[in-house]
Amino acid sequence: MSNDINLITQQIETKMDAIEGQIFSGEMFAQWRGSFEVKKVYIKKENADIKCDLDVRLKHWPEGVVVKVYKHKALAVLPSVNDDKVAREQLKQEPVPSKFWKDTFYFSHRTDLDDARYVLREGNDMTDADADTCLTMLKGFIDDIEAILTK
Repeated sequence: MSNDINLITQQIETKMDAIEGQIFSGEMFAQWRGSFEVKKVYIKKENADIKCDLDVRLKHWPEGVVVKVYKHKALAVLPSVNDDKVAREQLKQEPVPSKFWKDTFYFSHRTDLDDARYVLREGNDMTDADADTCLTMLKGFIDDIEAILTK
């Protein structure tokens, strides 16, 4: 990848837009078509790393439950909830705070997410293959959340 931060920003934004496009029209997510809500936040500053967040949820999920696909410093996928009561009630265990995310808890029974959520520690190196990994992880976390909510 280039060392030009503005070019890197453009490339990452294009890849994140492609991830969003796959959520709404890709075959991998066809079973949930029409059920997605995606909140997209991009923070761009001249000559600085772009920060991108896609908060993905299904409309029937409890309020605050999302799978966050994000590129800040790192590129990662994080199943989370911002309400400890929802986490406790749905997961039937004490909520586990999400490392580096204030007032956020993992919405998963997995215990390895402090590290396992990362696709890349250096998010600016994001490739198309990394975007595909994000999509695969996103689908896996959606499947996990659906299983948790139907127990």
